[in-house]
Amino acid sequence: MKKVLLVLAVLVLAASAFSTVHAQVETMRYTVQSGDTLWALAEKFDTAVVKLLDLNPGITPDRLRIGQELNVPVQALWSYHVVQPGDNVRSLAAQYRVPLEGLLEANGIKNSKLTVGETIRIPMHLYIPPDEQTTHVVEIGETLFGIAKQYKVSLTDLLEWNSIADPDMIFAGQTLIVG
Repeated sequence: MKKVLLVLAVLVLAASAFSTVHAQVETMRYTVQSGDTLWALAEKFDTAVVKLLDLNPGITPDRLRIGQELNVPVQALWSYHVVQPGDNVRSLAAQYRVPLEGLLEANGIKNSKLTVGETIRIPMHLYIPPDEQTTHVVEIGETLFGIAKQYKVSLTDLLEWNSIADPDMIFAGQTLIVG
């Protein structure tokens, strides 16, 4: 009886250890496409079918639906940046083409303040490809309104595309997405 209880206790501890590891796996959402299978997705994302099943409770291998969203593991890939004078979280997110939220989360930044000389992690696994975007390098004397007019886009779009909260806070040399 004692052996049974000991084995049961070991199994419970092992199961809780595995669930702790599971919570630390970084994932992204993937939308099922025509022809996708769990086996093909496991190969595509360099993981095991059992891991996909673990990350998506309730799915069955033979019942994937086009448009269904799944959690898939991503391999974390980090770059590091030493903060320079003039750097801010928005400009670094744009420079490295990563989501602002991902940059903030990767570094535990709550108030968007950076300290010169501080080293921050850049979540390169969240890299956003260019998608044929048009960019503009701000020159001395330019305004966001003038740039928006030049590229025939709305000021609202320009602010949103570049995660700019204050339209008066642009600087010469800054690269903006303009279309």
